[in-house]
Amino acid sequence: MKKLYLLVLSTLALVLSVWLMWHTLSYDPAKNMILISGKAWSDFGWMLPLARSFSLGNNWPPQNPFYSGAPLKYHFLFHLLVGLLEKAGMRIDWAFNVPSALGFFLLLVMIYKVAKSMFASTKVALLSLLFFLFNGSLSFWEYFQEHGWNIAAVKLIPHNSQYPSFGPWDGSQIAAIWNLNIYTNQRPFGLSLGILLVVVYLLYAKQSVRPLIIGPLLAVLLFINQGLLPALAILIAWHFLIFPNLRKNVIKSLLFVLPFFVYSLGFVNTSSAHYQPGFLMNQPLTFIKILKYWFNNLGLHLILIPLGFLLAPSTAKKLAVPLLVIFLLPNLFQFSPDMFNNHKLFNLFIIFGGMFTAYAITRIKPLVILIPVLIISGIIDFFPTKNDPYGYLPDVQANPDANFFLSSTPSKAVVLNSYWFYHPASIAGRPIFNGYSYFTWAHGYDQAAREREAVDIYTAPDKSTACQLLKSSNISYVELNDHPEGFIHPNWDLWRNQFTPVYRNTQSGTSVYNVSTSCPNSSS
Repeated sequence: MKKLYLLVLSTLALVLSVWLMWHTLSYDPAKNMILISGKAWSDFGWMLPLARSFSLGNNWPPQNPFYSGAPLKYHFLFHLLVGLLEKAGMRIDWAFNVPSALGFFLLLVMIYKVAKSMFASTKVALLSLLFFLFNGSLSFWEYFQEHGWNIAAVKLIPHNSQYPSFGPWDGSQIAAIWNLNIYTNQRPFGLSLGILLVVVYLLYAKQSVRPLIIGPLLAVLLFINQGLLPALAILIAWHFLIFPNLRKNVIKSLLFVLPFFVYSLGFVNTSSAHYQPGFLMNQPLTFIKILKYWFNNLGLHLILIPLGFLLAPSTAKKLAVPLLVIFLLPNLFQFSPDMFNNHKLFNLFIIFGGMFTAYAITRIKPLVILIPVLIISGIIDFFPTKNDPYGYLPDVQANPDANFFLSSTPSKAVVLNSYWFYHPASIAGRPIFNGYSYFTWAHGYDQAAREREAVDIYTAPDKSTACQLLKSSNISYVELNDHPEGFIHPNWDLWRNQFTPVYRNTQSGTSVYNVSTSCPNSSS
């Protein structure tokens, strides 16, 4: 009976994982269209070109495909895997979805295993999964405030297509980090959390430190999600302090990972890390404002997690200190140019926090009546993911511009681009000179300087100046659309009369110029 129960539970977890990933990214082979859910459209604007830089381009050593010539300051291992899978013949949606679904499945399995081991309770394990899948924020309050506290609003829930709270972008104080959208949009995230929970399971639940297992897992985490490295360091350091008999094997594990750590430093962006209390809260901060913010975001978990700590068995109590630090750290410091990226530590905290809430409920039976309040926001948030419509992106075979770059340019050719999002050169795996500003600024690059360089080339007063600038920037091809980004005001007389395009698509308004033929003395 136990084996059947575990088989059913595992099957449900796998089905959910597969559905979630394929529902947000799919493919129409008849039309060669990539189907991307609306709420994931912007994130795949980064992830697809990065993966394609490995599958269709030649991006080694890794450089930023949106900031040509600069080392990549981003965890790239997941996207390298996607690129290699596509290069091996797997269709792009499968290449993304297979590791994404398996990663999310691993996360679900490890939440169950860690909770069951740490608390010696199947009920705690099941409730931990429930609280992970259906967040406990107070976004349900904002939903009913907008739609009314009536039966009609309840009936509308399965048809809802917008998250009630999506802070900070909609002005809400409830952050857009608790719903499943965070895992469908940030594809490496579920896998990295799953691997981290394997490490926690081995270190804290099993107290079995095997360097040949822990070491490689730590090495993978270095390149799959930099945002979790502070949490990883805290958990290992605390384990080192409280388990003196296991320190020798911990040191061996760290020695194994040391060369990988040194290499990974080239991909870590720490230049913008600084003291900045408050996360996404409105300034100035007060104690009441902080308390209100986290009550809105955690709901009753804010009360039940500490209660669960007090009641927890000694095995689980060992996690109390590192989890408190993991929660406080992103409340006090900003680790990247975009404060929102601190969410990764909060997501990890609430996974464990849900376990302590679950334990409190199983120990104090009347608290079971709180379960509906703890999951109603997550239920409401599930349907905007389910009901999200697709956006259609023509793949290389259906996109003449992308097909030109794939078939007629070298794999490392740098393309000066006149517009940003889903640029055809990016879809074909070619690096572009000046990508979407968030994808450059948020990774620590000088966005403004690169934009000025692009503008200087497009607005050059004469061909000689343009060629000189193109040569100094190592640009191989220039793409100029009839309707470029608003900050670009090209010298149309120069580009239409003194440069001859090697490719012109009147339907898309795209012209492409080969620098080596247009500027004989410049390098390509």
